[in-house]
Amino acid sequence: MFTFRMSSGKFLAAATAALITVAAGAQSVLVPRALSGMDGIESAQSRIFTETSLYGYINGGAELYLEYGFDTLLVTELVVEGSDIKAEVYRMKDPEAAFGIFSVSRFRCNGGAKLTEHLCRSAYQLQFCKGPFYISIINDTGSDDDQRRSSDLARLMIDNIEEPSFDPGSFYNEALDEDTMRGAVLVRGPLGIYNGIPGLSEQLARASGYSALLIRLGTDTIASMKFNSDLAAEQFLHDSKILPGSGKSAVCSDSTVSVVSPRHIIITF
Repeated sequence: MFTFRMSSGKFLAAATAALITVAAGAQSVLVPRALSGMDGIESAQSRIFTETSLYGYINGGAELYLEYGFDTLLVTELVVEGSDIKAEVYRMKDPEAAFGIFSVSRFRCNGGAKLTEHLCRSAYQLQFCKGPFYISIINDTGSDDDQRRSSDLARLMIDNIEEPSFDPGSFYNEALDEDTMRGAVLVRGPLGIYNGIPGLSEQLARASGYSALLIRLGTDTIASMKFNSDLAAEQFLHDSKILPGSGKSAVCSDSTVSVVSPRHIIITF
């Protein structure tokens, strides 16, 4: 942990940024630049977590992040104009992993300014993902002022992420509209399925070595599954008793299967 406490917000932010740059690794650019542009910071405490130490921060939830592909976490607790703000900056292995964690973490999102492509805002929490980062900003009161402070910090972070937002284009040829993406869930294993769309836990239990983007269209749930190897895809097809060209399987009696390529399968439930 490293800490700064003083009354000059701009000077504090710059000093904190300098220390984080030395210690934070993957977040060494994003967080310092955001803090240096934030007014009213009175104190800041930051901690860094790796794959091995993540359990000490979120204990039972660490496995979910590791399943998606976790790199590092930087937690910064700020006092801004007398209010407590906590920013959790997870760097994941890739944009898919960042969107995946975001997709199974968002809950009861409110409206408000669209600061970036994938964002969920509630009174006490603002979550978003961009590039390989999933970020959660939490305030203690849910007041309008604290929501504004959270949005200000989020905007500064977003402006300093150069990588683009997750693009679902590799999963679906047709563009997915904003309403569809609000309910989309990306999974890479059983924990993601259980947290994001538990109703399909049994049907997809045989899959491994894949990423799947699940969307709702009317009464249907569609899973676009991209496998890491031909063997992983073949094993899933075999275990699920999907016959080449049959369009039907034991995954679900009402499932329709489309084999797009040796590693890309789309299932409609």
